Amino acid sequence: MTSELHGVGTTAVAVAAARALESTRPDALVRDPFASTLVEASRMQVPYPHSWPADLADVAPLEQSLLLGSLYIGLRTRFIDDELRAGALRQVVILGSGLDTRSWRLDWLEDTTVFELDRDEVVSFVEAALAASRAVPRARRIAVAADVTEPWAARIVALGFRPAEPTHWVLEGLLPYLSAHDQAAVIDDVVHLSAPGSRLVVERAVPIEDTPEARARLETFAQATGLPMDDVLARTDPPDPVAMLLAAGWVAHDTAITDLERRYDRSLRLGADAPAPSRGGFVTGHRPND
Repeated sequence: MTSELHGVGTTAVAVAAARALESTRPDALVRDPFASTLVEASRMQVPYPHSWPADLADVAPLEQSLLLGSLYIGLRTRFIDDELRAGALRQVVILGSGLDTRSWRLDWLEDTTVFELDRDEVVSFVEAALAASRAVPRARRIAVAADVTEPWAARIVALGFRPAEPTHWVLEGLLPYLSAHDQAAVIDDVVHLSAPGSRLVVERAVPIEDTPEARARLETFAQATGLPMDDVLARTDPPDPVAMLLAAGWVAHDTAITDLERRYDRSLRLGADAPAPSRGGFVTGHRPND
């Protein structure tokens, strides 16, 4: 299978590779037997090792950063898996789903429908790659070919989404790629499509303030990445998901990365003196029953 994934698709393959690496740990927080299948089918070269090293002292600095990335993906994936299990809702929507495999690997309640929304090339690739491996979804999976920065609500409703039923929304690894305006628009759409009893888990974007000092750093970042400065600045001053949910009558809470490190007994440091990577944390919320 020839991959046609580009841009965010490349990142999605790297995330799948991180899940595959996490799955090789003896104390893995996530067992994803489908992640390596997707990486191989993509035919993209990703630098992640195929298995967790036995001795971290022999790991080169570049590989250490990849291991840290895999540690974080393990925490993030397990936390969201646990949220979905605890919510036990039969309608789930994963926005910006990338190479998500939850439809295949989680034990869903009977008659659960999982909507996976991403660009056509991404959702089609996942379906084709796992079908070729004879994997069978454990839920009714509906792929929604759409871009969250464009009108998508009508598309998902046309494909069977039921606004009158409680929904568990997942925004994993999505907001950091959106402008502040688009972040607010997506959360607003979720609020308006959610029936009482709905739930949400969202990964925050790392907040960036538009200050003179920050602009200097962002200009350097723009030059290094080739991103236009206007696009970089559009990601500054992102909305606070908790504030938006509370204003809409939801109950919402923050969960810091340090909370997850304690909960799952997994440190995001490979050494005692190593700094923890900067992450935005998570927000969970639910709309009370009227």
